[in-house]
Amino acid sequence: MISTPSTPEVLRARVEARPVPFWDTLGIEVVRIDEPGHAVLRLPMRPPLGTRRADVLHGGAIATLIDAAAGAAIIASVGDDADYVGQATLDINVSYLNAITTEAIAEARILRSSRALGFTQVEVRDAAGTLAAVGRVTYSIIRKA
Repeated sequence: MISTPSTPEVLRARVEARPVPFWDTLGIEVVRIDEPGHAVLRLPMRPPLGTRRADVLHGGAIATLIDAAAGAAIIASVGDDADYVGQATLDINVSYLNAITTEAIAEARILRSSRALGFTQVEVRDAAGTLAAVGRVTYSIIRKA
C-alpha cells in the first residue's frame, strides 16, 4: 500500500470526505486539522442554538461540538488504513465552566488510541479565548471484519 503524506490539506480532506449532516444543521465548521489526531472546529452562536436566554449557547450544542471535534481528530489519525470504516461514540463527558455568548471553538487531541478504541480530550473556548467547557470522548474505531 502506498502511503499518502499527512499534510494539513490531506488531513482536512479526510474529515471533509466523511460529512455529517447534523454538523451542517448546527453550523459546525472545520477550522484547522494540521496534524494527525488534532482538530479544531467552530460553532457560530445564533439564536436557534441558545438557551432560554437566546444569547447563551445551549449546552447540548456545546456537547455536540465536543463530539464532532473529537470525531474529526479520530478521522485525522487513521491515515491510509484501508480497513477503517468509521467510529462510534462510546462515552462522552462534558464539564461546563463558563457560558458562551459568541462563537465556540473546540480543539481536540487524541490522548491514546489503539486499533479498536480512541480516547480524546477537547477544550472549548469562546471568541475571547476563555475556557468554557472541557470534554473527554471515547470512540469505538470500526474496521472491516
